[in-house]
Amino acid sequence: MQFFLHAAEERGNAEHGWLHSRFSFSFADYQNKERMGFGALRVLNDDCIEPLGGFDMHPHHDMEIITIVTMGSLEHKDSQGNHERIESGEIQYISAGRGIEHAEFNPSSKERTELFQIWIIPRKKGTIPRYQKCRYDLDKVNRWVLIASPHGRKGSLKIDQNVTIRLSHLFFGHTLVSDSLKAGYGRLLFVIDGEVNVCGHTLKRRDELQIIGEEAFEITVNRDARLLLFDVPLANFEQKRGSLL
Repeated sequence: MQFFLHAAEERGNAEHGWLHSRFSFSFADYQNKERMGFGALRVLNDDCIEPLGGFDMHPHHDMEIITIVTMGSLEHKDSQGNHERIESGEIQYISAGRGIEHAEFNPSSKERTELFQIWIIPRKKGTIPRYQKCRYDLDKVNRWVLIASPHGRKGSLKIDQNVTIRLSHLFFGHTLVSDSLKAGYGRLLFVIDGEVNVCGHTLKRRDELQIIGEEAFEITVNRDARLLLFDVPLANFEQKRGSLL
């Protein structure tokens, strides 16, 4: 297998007073030709929105957008008539398709909102926009929780791409094994917090490891950790991956 490391301190960042953002890949004013995505995965951001801060109405099209709220809440309004709050522990899905406009903001006057935003390039363009909100038990320990897949397996979000996204909350000393993977796909492991060891490589908070190869691998927990794991198609996506280990 091949391993490509992107350390937390190498991620892009943006500070706007009301918004503090970190980017795994090129986004907004952060542009890095070496970091344009990983296969069908185009965006992996984590945002912190100050009280009453937010994004005014703006458009999206032809993108699968998944938002995982990890602290506080996010109020959402869109041109399709959806208006609701996404609370901590909930996941929002927008299939922007042929076009949608939305606004999102932190409705609290006291508490910050923290979230991860994921963008995936869809299989087809110009589809009818779709919207969904789900709650998952994101604190299931020492196991994978499937949150998104192309066929909506195990109650996961059904997305328009051959991508699976899993979450896990692991305790110190536990070992978790990945699935094997078919040819033409890659895996991206992102450490939300904690510390793990993967095939001799230590990963800490906000570190990312891209893995090319079909074999299963073990994740050993050095310190209680929460992880995101993406299985993504690589074919037809010409994106560079960072430093080779």
